[in-house]
Amino acid sequence: MDARLAPLSRRRSAAAFLLYGTAAAAFLGLELAFHRGGRTYLGIGADPQIGLWAFGWWPHAILHGQNPIVTHAIWAPDGVDLAWTAGTVPALALAFAPLTLLVGAFASFQVAYVLMPALAAWAAFLLCRHLTRAFWPAFAGGWLFGFSSYVLGQLQGHVFLTAVFALPLLALAVLRFLDGELGPRGLALRCGVLVAVQLAISTEVAFTATLALAVALVLGLVLAPARRRRIVAAAPALLGAYVLAAAIDAPLLWYWVSDFRRGRVNPASPDTFALDALNLVVPTPVTALGHWWVGSVDARFTAGHAESGAYLGLPLLAILGIELARRRRTAAARFLLAAFLVTAAAASGTWLRVDGHRLVTMPWEHVGYLPLFDDVLPARLSVYLALVAAVGAAGFAASASSPRAARAGLVALAAVAIAPNPTLRWTTVAHEPAFIADGLYQRCLRRGEDVAVFPFSRHGDSMLWQVDAGFWFRQSGGYVAPLPPPSFTTPPGVADVSSFGLRSEAEPGPLLELVRLKHVDVVLVDSARSEPWRSLLRGVRTPRAVGGVLLYRFRGTTPAACAAATVPSVDVER
Repeated sequence: MDARLAPLSRRRSAAAFLLYGTAAAAFLGLELAFHRGGRTYLGIGADPQIGLWAFGWWPHAILHGQNPIVTHAIWAPDGVDLAWTAGTVPALALAFAPLTLLVGAFASFQVAYVLMPALAAWAAFLLCRHLTRAFWPAFAGGWLFGFSSYVLGQLQGHVFLTAVFALPLLALAVLRFLDGELGPRGLALRCGVLVAVQLAISTEVAFTATLALAVALVLGLVLAPARRRRIVAAAPALLGAYVLAAAIDAPLLWYWVSDFRRGRVNPASPDTFALDALNLVVPTPVTALGHWWVGSVDARFTAGHAESGAYLGLPLLAILGIELARRRRTAAARFLLAAFLVTAAAASGTWLRVDGHRLVTMPWEHVGYLPLFDDVLPARLSVYLALVAAVGAAGFAASASSPRAARAGLVALAAVAIAPNPTLRWTTVAHEPAFIADGLYQRCLRRGEDVAVFPFSRHGDSMLWQVDAGFWFRQSGGYVAPLPPPSFTTPPGVADVSSFGLRSEAEPGPLLELVRLKHVDVVLVDSARSEPWRSLLRGVRTPRAVGGVLLYRFRGTTPAACAAATVPSVDVER
């Protein structure tokens, strides 16, 4: 690039990011800003609390000299290896640590949540700009990726799956090498850092990115003869990149390898969480179109609304068809088509499904049981469909094969077709009692005591309570993965409470077994949702009603400050 044009290019890049960020804030941040009442966070259900907790945990652990990877703050006293959990995003938590220390984990996490689609869009913009050398076509490509159906679906609760900005940047680094703009060292350094970042955000996405990179190189060798020499030359540099990534992420990888587990960490079935071919043209309610015209068709998508992220829409598919037909004699078109088809086949999982009906087995049937593959939900490979489609759309918008107005109109239609649903709820209101909000926990709990909070695990808000309490207490529970750690899956009573939290309705035995075996000092029951635990503990311990919780002490004595401020709750004994 001409040095005189570099400042202009940087200003346009900054403008693109600002526009993407404004759009993300418009449909996410505004709902959060104008919500009244409760402790409100972005995302739906308990899953966002994993990332929120992680934003507090990583800087807290490092500043207090604790091992941040194997934590005993949750699932105490055994602890849990965070290298084998989903959504604890160490790379994001550490990147936002200065903001976390300034304004707290809760606010810092909200900022990150809003920024992730904007970052994804901006990274795709940089990739598309390299390919098209034009601003507005690149901006459109970035938009179609960053605000794709995949990203919108994952915004329902999975910040670690919306943080996919490294994927376009990896593709950009490889393309710059193939074009001679980067040498082997530049490729290795850039890809090494990007892989390390992605690995420290999501091991699943890092693994699928590696697969996508390998498949792309093979397709390039087959379909782009003119590039073969550079593709072969890229292999040693990419190998060096992974060595560099391993060095950067060495502590995380050490615990990941030393605690390696066969079998799925995520119990969700890859057969169920897979692409339905109809989803390419039929949206889910996360989009505005999916809100009002699809009826019950999307209900037959087995992956559910959040994970059915393959929707591209008829305008974008038409754009891809026109672009591929226009450039059908080029290696780039052959590559895009092959990449799209291979990705769609992989995202289909073990079966090709159309409208919920199984038609024929797919290649994933032969690899889905292998280590690492067995923890990939095929539907999430839709992110690569979105990237391929975005690149194709940018190329179409930049071409001169049709009138500019027609191209702009069709691209605009593609953007409208995937626009987010403005009536959809993008936030969750958590219940945080005065016991936490007003700091009463400091008077009633000794620092570092083991606490079991009910509703338990993902059924309640204990992860948020612990963050807002500054990790004052450890909890014999938690939620950082779909399943509890192995140490909490035996004996049956403890496994029952740990896994489900609600199945101990008949007898107090399993709950008391958890208290005894895990050395629980205090049981906290949310007064607003006190059943069945209030009934189970009737006659076992007399609680103190303080700040919207019922406090049952099983070990130690009640601190004098708490005893002076509260009285035993007698109504639960009646």
